[in-house]
Amino acid sequence: MTLVYPDVSKNGDVSIIGRRRSAMNRRTSAKIKDQKYADLDLPYRPPYDWESILSFYQSHSITGIERVSADSFERRFRINNKLGFLRVRAGKNCLRIQVVPGEPGIVAEVKKRVRKMFDLDCDPRVIAASFARTPFLAKLCARFPGLRLPGAWDPFETAICAILGQLVSAGHRAALIDQLVQNYGKEIVDPISGEKARLFPAPLVLVNAELSAVKTTQARREAIRDFSRRVSSGALSLADQQEPAALRKALLNTKGIGLWSSEYISLRAVGDTDAFPRTDLILKRALALHPELDLTGVKPWRSYAAMYLWKAFAQTLSKTNKGAANMSLYYKEIASPVGKLKLIASTHALVAVLWERERPDRVKLHTPVLAPEHPILIETERQLTEYFAGARTEFDLPLAPSGSEFQKKVWLALRKIPLGQTRSYLDLAKALGSTAAARAVGLANGKNPLSIIVPCHRVIGSDGSLTGFAGGIEAKAALLAFEAKLLHALAPTRYEKL
Repeated sequence: MTLVYPDVSKNGDVSIIGRRRSAMNRRTSAKIKDQKYADLDLPYRPPYDWESILSFYQSHSITGIERVSADSFERRFRINNKLGFLRVRAGKNCLRIQVVPGEPGIVAEVKKRVRKMFDLDCDPRVIAASFARTPFLAKLCARFPGLRLPGAWDPFETAICAILGQLVSAGHRAALIDQLVQNYGKEIVDPISGEKARLFPAPLVLVNAELSAVKTTQARREAIRDFSRRVSSGALSLADQQEPAALRKALLNTKGIGLWSSEYISLRAVGDTDAFPRTDLILKRALALHPELDLTGVKPWRSYAAMYLWKAFAQTLSKTNKGAANMSLYYKEIASPVGKLKLIASTHALVAVLWERERPDRVKLHTPVLAPEHPILIETERQLTEYFAGARTEFDLPLAPSGSEFQKKVWLALRKIPLGQTRSYLDLAKALGSTAAARAVGLANGKNPLSIIVPCHRVIGSDGSLTGFAGGIEAKAALLAFEAKLLHALAPTRYEKL
């Protein structure tokens, strides 16, 4: 017979604590023998956009600690020196959570963290009323009902992940965080599977760690150590009950944390509802495109304004035009240290980065229309700006170059040439499995429509000479010199495994 103990908390959360077999998914259930766990329903005020916040955590999950599926969020944790497991799923006007172990003290802390992490105490009516005074935000609020702020299970953990994720692709960010956890996190035995696992490293551990196993820049390692040191000493508090402006100021006094990161960490780590990363390129473009947007009128809910503007951008970016035979193309021109560049995109991908003075017949495309606010073009400009500032070493963009199958194989091989290194046409031909194809490789290299993004400038002659380049030999030499200087500025370990 199963004994259950209903518990109704002050905020209406209903839990059932019992000793019985878990009703989790089959894979997890098979590994739970007879765990004492708690079932809880955490109510919220609808509407609630569960899919969007789950999608956010899916793209920001910590490998080995968190797992996000199509309908659930799971993670292991340690509270009061006890290991546990959490699972969150959607219910009817509530989130349903399962917690192991089901001890009252653990359950109470988990409830508090989940409510913050999934923004369950937000009143969407208040947000809508605030946005009603600003027509564009009111329209977005109606278009995306129930959007919430993604919070943090652990503020320190979230802040460190934000530092590691600055100016890198989503995949690179995940790899860096995994390197941090696997090399500096405390080894444990998973409370569900019984297998060896790791927890996120504690502040004191990171203060004294060399961090050489994390393949990032030395500056970012120093930022992690400095941030951890300030948290450990109490010089920087991540407690919820504090003045957000004071926190943002304290964050700016930390090495390696700028305006964007201070606002983002404040938004996520302590639930600052008025944080607004104004230096974010997407938000800057949104404000420029909609000068009537008066954000002072939505204080103290500017964080929600940021979420709605990001959401609108993400939806526009995800739209595709798969069925069109004559694909519409869009362009914008940008200045760069090596000359003016023309960025061209379809509805769903970047198709070309061309030079101002290159031959007009080198890349054959439909005539594009001017679209300076096209989301893919904005994102391309952002990443190129970061690249030329020495803050980005790889690009993370949807690409759709037009060419033959062989040309596409060559362009893919070009993307595998590490920054700061060069290859000859013969080297590429060998990599493709045919030494006789060196001439064909050269021709395909010359037809590369995605200059810089697909680094054909890293291909030189067998004798080391600089061969032809669409942007001109001077531009090619400048790019190679810039990348050599950038490589020298980075910690050597950054490229050990490239």
